[in-house]
Amino acid sequence: MRFAENALRSTVFGVLMLMGLVLFETSTALAVDDVDLHDIHWYVHVDLVTVNEDLAYWQNVLDEQLVLANALIEGGQGPVDEPCCARIAGSASLVTFGTPGDGYDTLDATNRPSNLNGLFGGPGSNAFIVDSLSYCGAPAPGSVGCGINPACSGNGNDDPDLWIAVTLDSLDTKTLPLVIAHERGHNACLVHISDHACQIMRGSITNPGMGGCFTATECTNFRNGRTTTSSGLECSCHATGGGIEADGTVCDEFTYGACSGGLCGDVGSDAAVGLIGSAHPGSAGIPAPDDALTISALSGDWAALGQITPMAEDIRGMAYARDSMTLFGVIPTSGDDSIVTIDAATGDRIATVGTISNGTAELISMAYHPGSTSSPSDDRLIMIEAGAGGTVVWVDPASPSLRNQYGFMSLGPASEFQGLAYDSIQERLFSSTTFFPDNLYEIDITSCPGGFCTVSLVATTDQFPVLDPSLAFAPETGRLYQIGTSFNGTRTFYNVIDPTNGVSVQTLSLDEMTPGGLAAVPEPGVLLGLLSGCGGLLWAGQRGRRSD
Repeated sequence: MRFAENALRSTVFGVLMLMGLVLFETSTALAVDDVDLHDIHWYVHVDLVTVNEDLAYWQNVLDEQLVLANALIEGGQGPVDEPCCARIAGSASLVTFGTPGDGYDTLDATNRPSNLNGLFGGPGSNAFIVDSLSYCGAPAPGSVGCGINPACSGNGNDDPDLWIAVTLDSLDTKTLPLVIAHERGHNACLVHISDHACQIMRGSITNPGMGGCFTATECTNFRNGRTTTSSGLECSCHATGGGIEADGTVCDEFTYGACSGGLCGDVGSDAAVGLIGSAHPGSAGIPAPDDALTISALSGDWAALGQITPMAEDIRGMAYARDSMTLFGVIPTSGDDSIVTIDAATGDRIATVGTISNGTAELISMAYHPGSTSSPSDDRLIMIEAGAGGTVVWVDPASPSLRNQYGFMSLGPASEFQGLAYDSIQERLFSSTTFFPDNLYEIDITSCPGGFCTVSLVATTDQFPVLDPSLAFAPETGRLYQIGTSFNGTRTFYNVIDPTNGVSVQTLSLDEMTPGGLAAVPEPGVLLGLLSGCGGLLWAGQRGRRSD
């Protein structure tokens, strides 16, 4: 999946390209897997094509939705997911079907979805974009998609007369990519399941959050249901014989591509960011974040590194100090709180470097402020302290037992401000909270001296309805990354957020876990920097396979 490049990345690359480019690869790539391609003829009902939303408009919408659908299929979203080397494509340009006013833009028991293929479809697999539908083999009010579920032999293209219908209702709720993958799954003999909230083949979609999880058997069947037996395409981050390449591995779908969660992304995208967090893996809504996790910023794929050692401890806030390349965490207790350093590669606690004597108050979140220079001497770790009131505090990493105070929170309770991240580009401090329905706030630390710190709402829509939120910022992309659990404690959401307007660029439903702290680190396999004396761009691509 490729995201738009932000202004920072464009500026940096513009300067570096003038200086010259040097590319280094550390080793030879593993053999990659060939794509099983679902080549489909796409149609849109003629009544949906207007002067403002012409056929070119709908073609662009379809192309964007297919990219997102393929990322759900091909990428990973946690341990239960089998990243699947299959994609859905359009076999030709999008065309219209039907006649004005024929009623086939809204499908019901009279104008049944099953009629579409015989009336309007050509040979092969067909997909129809309609306004809405309320019938799919039987009355189905509120349905967002429908697809034929044939008896399959396991051979590609064994039943060429396959069809799906998808709706604008799913486009409006930003779930159309999932609906496309789900209905095509029915074409490939898959049936509804309900084991995990992230499953593609769940019988209902709960907005927000698109889950991309397949079981290994589902992936095999989906791949066998292809319509093109030799696509000539490759999943450049999938190894032949199973498994996906390690995050940071060089991939060739972009001029400068890196693997992340089974997907290939441009090094200026989320593929350049590695996320590490503390969490309780395996179930959502259990607040015991004593395991370390690695998380793909591109796909949301996560893997548990194991329990944080030398003893199981709940890390409630994490921050990566880039000037010193140190990962910090905070452990709140009913007595003194601890500032610790953590090995980003293993999740092990390296040392307790500071002790904050704050009694029953607790430090519940952490953010990294790099200061005005690239030297660690002006770095700060900012934290929210929850107690009788709420306080914004900070420590110098060189003196982490010395608690300093910005000011008091103007909004509370402070215990709700569990995610914290400092945007070093905009110089803004953000907090992710469990307030419903809006939970992305800005804390103005420039307003603090002498009293209260102004806390203001950033997100003005119900985009982030999560409990146990964690938050991180990556200057490589200029984005915020948030993980949290649903209010009923059954789902884990992953949000990629544009901090300039508080809008979620992407919302995914992951394999279940309950997050604690979260930090963004430069992807270890992708190193962007100036070569001393050469003035070039160094990109060291890691080669290898993920252990999971």
